[in-house]
Amino acid sequence: MQDIKKRFWIQQTRLILVVMAGAVSSTTFGSWLTSGHLDPSARAQAVLTSAAMSAVVASLLLAYTLRQTMRYLRLHLRVRHMANCDDLTGLANRRSFTEKATARLADAASAQIGLLLVDIDWFKRVNDTYGHEAGDETLIQMANTLIHAAPEGALVARLGGEEFTILCTVDDEKQLEDIAETVRKATEAAGFIYRGDHIRVTISLGLSVARPGDTLSTLLNRADRALYDAKSRGRNRFALAA
Repeated sequence: MQDIKKRFWIQQTRLILVVMAGAVSSTTFGSWLTSGHLDPSARAQAVLTSAAMSAVVASLLLAYTLRQTMRYLRLHLRVRHMANCDDLTGLANRRSFTEKATARLADAASAQIGLLLVDIDWFKRVNDTYGHEAGDETLIQMANTLIHAAPEGALVARLGGEEFTILCTVDDEKQLEDIAETVRKATEAAGFIYRGDHIRVTISLGLSVARPGDTLSTLLNRADRALYDAKSRGRNRFALAA
């Protein structure tokens, strides 16, 4: 987002300089050509007046154009945000995650990529016991926990429902397991008060490390199988894909 804004202002600055220079220089040159019959003092005055008027008119037109362009930029950024972010949690959505994760896998020449598939345990019970608003608040709190517990530079996303994912660079499987345990403990320790009720949830995680020739689909499939294994062994734990 910041890169888009930076490029926008660089482009607008160049445009303003080019348009201003072109408008003033062309008007000045035209005034000089058409005022040859005047004495030098009057001719200089005419040229300066034309240049000043041209600069003022160009500035007003550029200001209006810039204002309209900024409106379009804000609209573009808003649409981009809506297309790439989950409405409820603000995390990357599945579409954005797929795009960014695929790019990271393609660029990972020497670094290992690890993926954590995170699922809230017994999430339906939260909705059934406290209502869907409490369920939504649980998802928001879960997103915040993942953001703070995930390693720096990790891609955190909500894939849908109560399922989240973290994609990050790791040195080996042991480091990925350490990250999973950190996330699990942070979730287990967290909680929030909703209308007087203390709500706390646990998570199960499926882990997988990218192998040569892996695609995002194969990486997710292995993590999904590992997640199923973690849930079948009692939940509130993680399992590493074989």
